[in-house]
Amino acid sequence: MLSTFDVARIPFVLLAHVEKVQLGTPLADVLRKHGSILAHGGLDVDRNAMRERLVRERADLQATVDRIRERLAVPQRESSGDLSVVDQHPADAASETEARELDLARQTMFEGKIALIDEALARLERGEYGRCVVCGRPIPEERLELVPETPYCVEDAEREQQSSAR
Repeated sequence: MLSTFDVARIPFVLLAHVEKVQLGTPLADVLRKHGSILAHGGLDVDRNAMRERLVRERADLQATVDRIRERLAVPQRESSGDLSVVDQHPADAASETEARELDLARQTMFEGKIALIDEALARLERGEYGRCVVCGRPIPEERLELVPETPYCVEDAEREQQSSAR
C-alpha cells in the first residue's frame, strides 16, 4: 500500500513494509530508494498527446498574454474613463495602478511559462523529452502529467528551486 500526506507542510510518502523512516526525508531520496514502485520513467509518455497538450496550453497562455498587452497598451490616463486626472479620486488611481502592476506580473509569469513550453516542444522534436536536462535520467510519467513542460527530474528540480531561492 502506498499513500501520501503532509506533516507540517513536509511532503511525506508512506510505504508499507518499510523498516526505517526518517522524518523530513526529501522526496528525491524516497524516489531514489523506491522509484521502481512509485513511478517509472517518462519515456513511455504518448508523445503526440503530450505535444497536443503543450501546443494547446501554449495557445491559451499566448491568448492571455495578448489580452494583457492590449490592456497595457492603453495609457493609464485613458483607461480610467475620467475626463481628466483631476476628476479621478486618488484611491481610484491607486487601484488602476495596482491592476496594471498585476497585469505586468502576470504577463511576465505567462511569458516565462510559454518559454518553458517552447523548450519542451523542442525537446520533443529532438527526442529528448521525458529525460532530465541535468542528469539525463527519465522523468517520472506522473510528474510529466502534472508539469508537462518540466525539464527536470524531482531531484534536480529541488536543487534548482534551492539555488534560485538564494
